[in-house]
Amino acid sequence: MKKFFRILNGTIVILIFLAFLMFKSNDDTPLEQTDYYYQTMKILAALQPQKGYGSQLKCGWSKKNITPDFKVHIAGYGVRKKDYDSVHDSIFVRTMVFDNGLQKVALVSLDLMIVPPLVVEKVMPQLKQQGFSRGQVYLGATHTHSSAGGWAKGIGGWSLAGPFEQKMIDKVAYAIVSSVKEAVRRQSICSIGFQKIEAGDLVANRLLGDSYPEDPWLRVVKVEKENKETAMLITYSAHATCIEKKDNQVSCDYPGMLAAKMEKEGDCNFATFFAGAVGSMRPTVDSLKGFKRAEVLAEKLQQRIKAHSSELKTDTSSYIESAYLPMLMHEPQLRLNDYLRLRPWLFNALLGKQEIGINLLQLGNILLIGTPCDYSGELVNKNEQLAASKNNKLLITSFNGGYVGYITPDQYYDSVKRAEVREMNWYGPNNGRYFSEVVNGLIVK
Repeated sequence: MKKFFRILNGTIVILIFLAFLMFKSNDDTPLEQTDYYYQTMKILAALQPQKGYGSQLKCGWSKKNITPDFKVHIAGYGVRKKDYDSVHDSIFVRTMVFDNGLQKVALVSLDLMIVPPLVVEKVMPQLKQQGFSRGQVYLGATHTHSSAGGWAKGIGGWSLAGPFEQKMIDKVAYAIVSSVKEAVRRQSICSIGFQKIEAGDLVANRLLGDSYPEDPWLRVVKVEKENKETAMLITYSAHATCIEKKDNQVSCDYPGMLAAKMEKEGDCNFATFFAGAVGSMRPTVDSLKGFKRAEVLAEKLQQRIKAHSSELKTDTSSYIESAYLPMLMHEPQLRLNDYLRLRPWLFNALLGKQEIGINLLQLGNILLIGTPCDYSGELVNKNEQLAASKNNKLLITSFNGGYVGYITPDQYYDSVKRAEVREMNWYGPNNGRYFSEVVNGLIVK
């Protein structure tokens, strides 16, 4: 009996020790009292974007196929049990390069769930050789949950994107670099314009319900060359989750289908899609399922754009401004409950430690802000009002090459027991206000 109690006591001590190593109490320190907030605001105040008017604005575009011809899991909806079954529709890297003679910028969108940080690590040294700094490379993704995975390491990466496959990293990186080079070669003088189209009937708030706030706007940037060739950059806030997990086929979901449809039907020569403020926003078209749902949503959005096409005017502004703001974050706070979280070392071991930031890109009076997260559609309205007061047209996009989970309004942090505020909120309270303040600071730069 004594031996039993010695073993029991020893086991309890070991368990307590392991718990101490793995878990710690949640931290709700006010934002203004944190060092990461102070340091980021200091960096923001000192930020000097590259900016100026050139003699004329030029643009070129290109796309490259990144559909895998090797075994890889599909990324989206958590762990998949096997490699993809087949290819329903191809996935692409789509690139636009602008140049005003003083500086140039590249906008690159991937038909992937996110822009993988490992891809950014591989591609940026090559793009720097082409004259593009990190602040001159504006990255985004369509956020399709039915595209190729294999682009992240570790247990956390496996849970998001399946087993790691270096060939996927290499394929995407090569496509980005080659598409940027081709877009540069294809540059010619252009004009540019912006349009907002109401499409609130096709998106809803999946976190709190249909009657709660959302970002209802379809935003379109049009580029027209002197030879009348046109390109369109589109953002929208609905998650690309039309296709369910049971459909284990590679697909670009509605964003890629929309871009392909616009090109095929002659609405433009080139189209690209950047996921907007998709945090908590879902597509409607609820009576349909799977690929049909994605196809119908793409068609509805395409028809909405076509119906308003005559209202979209372009002008010849040659102004370009760009910057990349490094951001410090609260130490990881992946919560187990209202009191405990994983220790940062364990979180970083599972998901990897990142250096993240936010992109600023302005073309004429069109202002793009690229965030490293699922930025909430509920946060956009106040950002947009500030931009409008500066006579700028704002587009906020997600997945700029880093990923820190969901950024949602702070009032939901303790009151809403949903995955987007719990399992997918990785860095603690106050991040809704923190990110919104940083975005606002970039807007007024």
